[in-house]
Amino acid sequence: MGCLCCNPNRQPPFQLKTRIFGHAAFSQPVQLYQLTNKHGMELSVISFGARIIGLKVPGLNGQMVDVVRGFKKFEDYQTDEFYFGAIVGRVAGRIHPSTVKIAGKAVHLVPNTQNVHHNGGKNGFDTAIWTVQPIEEDDRNGVSGIKFRYVSPDGSEGYPGELVTEVEYRLTNRNELKIRITAVTEATTLLSIPCHAYFNLGGPKEANIYDHRLTVNAEEFTPLDGDMIPTGEITPVEGTPYDFRRAGRIGDMIGRLPTEGYDHNWCIASGPGGEPVSAAHLYCPSSGIGMEVLTTQPGLTVYTGNFLSKSLIGANGEVMDKHSAVCLETQNYPNAPNVERFPSAVLTPGQTYDHTTLFRFSVRRPQKPPVQ
Repeated sequence: MGCLCCNPNRQPPFQLKTRIFGHAAFSQPVQLYQLTNKHGMELSVISFGARIIGLKVPGLNGQMVDVVRGFKKFEDYQTDEFYFGAIVGRVAGRIHPSTVKIAGKAVHLVPNTQNVHHNGGKNGFDTAIWTVQPIEEDDRNGVSGIKFRYVSPDGSEGYPGELVTEVEYRLTNRNELKIRITAVTEATTLLSIPCHAYFNLGGPKEANIYDHRLTVNAEEFTPLDGDMIPTGEITPVEGTPYDFRRAGRIGDMIGRLPTEGYDHNWCIASGPGGEPVSAAHLYCPSSGIGMEVLTTQPGLTVYTGNFLSKSLIGANGEVMDKHSAVCLETQNYPNAPNVERFPSAVLTPGQTYDHTTLFRFSVRRPQKPPVQ
């Protein structure tokens, strides 16, 4: 594996390595990039779907833990139906009906789940080959990030306008992963682009996320109908299984649901001046790893891997069954193009879509119960 940047006199605070991970259609190479900070935190991403395929962070006693579920072989990503680690777009979540109005005109988005347009359609951002360049920080004497770029043509999956999207992944020496997504369009279109990473803070040995503690800083959520489409209501979480204002054990909370798990959107209060606000916190007692999620987006979708199955084998040999990981996707409200009261997902020429999410990692030992 070759190093793209190094200092001959001392170890740089960031290192970026790359190699070929596989080959897509017409033998197009898919690159794997690994970025490491001075604490050994390591991010692994590939150019197919700009996907996160690994994220190692320090746990108790300094042990490195891979907190992201993914596959070992590129071929598994080619047949992946669950968007493991992918950048999803142009619009994430379900849009129903799939014919929507954009700038007063009826636009037919490609349905890919019955009559529902889901996560960008049949050939969304998750299946694209993105171009990549390092982001260099001269004052730090190293590479602190990488930038992915993809040009989505006019009419792709029904969306109007050529769209240029860039995704920056940066590590900090405070053990943070910062993701910034920007986009510009040549015609009025729709946009809501999250990262669909699956987290299990216990690492490959943690079979499920039942013992994880989740906090969501939201007073309201958007309920779903029987087809998992937002009803258009905005409902208080008070007195419901969707109240995570205080940390709740995910296994206990799922047990209160009428469904197989969470695949719902919470309404996050925006920060002043577009600054990221704290949307959620996830903690795993077995590893001691905590992850705070900060974002500039109005919504947080929590998906508990309800459709995963025992047939899915992860990069470290782990079985990626139902509820083996959780996605915390910062985005607009699902089905926003069909619900007037939801925040607008419209992007017009001259505007810049600008979406920042910060995953901030920490370690603490689990508290022992008091002696009776």
